[in-house]
Amino acid sequence: MEKINDFAHYTTEMRKSLIDKIFFMDKMDNEVKTIVDYGCADGVLIDFLSNIFPEINFIGFDISDEMIRAAEKRCEDKENTVFLTNFDFFTCDCSKSSVNLSSLIHEVYSYGTKESIDSFWNVINNAGFRYITVRDMCLDQSAHRPALKEDILKVRRFCKAEQIEQFESYHGSLADNYNLIHFLMKYRYQSNWERECKENYLPLTMEQFIRQFADNYELTYFDHYTLPFLAQKVKQDMDITIKDYTHVKMILKRKDI
Repeated sequence: MEKINDFAHYTTEMRKSLIDKIFFMDKMDNEVKTIVDYGCADGVLIDFLSNIFPEINFIGFDISDEMIRAAEKRCEDKENTVFLTNFDFFTCDCSKSSVNLSSLIHEVYSYGTKESIDSFWNVINNAGFRYITVRDMCLDQSAHRPALKEDILKVRRFCKAEQIEQFESYHGSLADNYNLIHFLMKYRYQSNWERECKENYLPLTMEQFIRQFADNYELTYFDHYTLPFLAQKVKQDMDITIKDYTHVKMILKRKDI
């Protein structure tokens, strides 16, 4: 995984969407005794929820040692939190557990191999979790259409040519509306641009995304929407109105329990 140059700025940006990320807490039944935050980063979500729900156990997993150290420090006084860098050590009653995938799936595709991606889905679909909760970035297939010429010109006027050229070298021309929105989702991350530019925020269309989950899970909650902060920032900076839904929140529940 690409190194994060400005760790503090990166984690601060993640915290801005915290309220949106805990959408699932009032939508699961009372049988859930453990929540696994798969890709927990610095543990800010677990820290927040463990205060409100002391009766629930929280397990954070992240492949980054730096993130796990930050999470352990943040939650060092919490008795209902555990953090892991190796998911092989994960143990709990999955039938009473929920796994949370928050801004994670696009990173699995951006930094993983085909083998690691397949392994990820095998864990998520076959561990037997009672719930799978997801919040990530995703566009419909229909977002692949010619971008408005005036929007492209506004981007080229506001952003540096080198930034645009670097993005297009990894992800393709801004003339494709799909790529234009992708760029608008990341242009502001200047301090970690080398990392953010390469990362593919949108590896799957919504149509591909929903097919990744096993048939023994049913969709109980779904919201495809444009992130308000993103829409406001882009409108403020460039006077561009994002017309496509950029983010998805969903909850899937095992059918047999």
